[in-house]
Amino acid sequence: MMPVGHWTVISKDPFRLLLAMEMGNHSYTLLQKYREAAFHFMPWKERYKVARAGFISGRDFDKSDELGFELLPAKKLQSTKLVAGADGIFEMVVFKELDGLSREFAIYVFDIIATHGKYRPVDRQPIMYLSLKDFATLSETWKYQK
Repeated sequence: MMPVGHWTVISKDPFRLLLAMEMGNHSYTLLQKYREAAFHFMPWKERYKVARAGFISGRDFDKSDELGFELLPAKKLQSTKLVAGADGIFEMVVFKELDGLSREFAIYVFDIIATHGKYRPVDRQPIMYLSLKDFATLSETWKYQK
């Protein structure tokens, strides 16, 4: 589980997403090794677990066990599992890493190879990342506290 706050869809055809991953953390190492990831849109009710996942390292803990997430097999990814209960999921593989743009972040372009979910954000309460510990949804804000 690699919580990220900096991402955007950059192409609809082919379906591509750009993501900034902080260098040096365990998620970065796994992304370099496996070249795939699952991008989850988790419901607002799971905000504590999602925020907490950003403050514990997968080097030291099995995050799914630690946080109580159930993992499911992916449809197309080889090494990555999916988190049960997500409102939506993109299964994605690295298309290209954009080297040399930042000293702090690795910038990746991903091809979306499978999608899961049927909800529109307006019908749900998606988690929106605002800053290190600040989150919001369509009608509420929340601050993570350890």
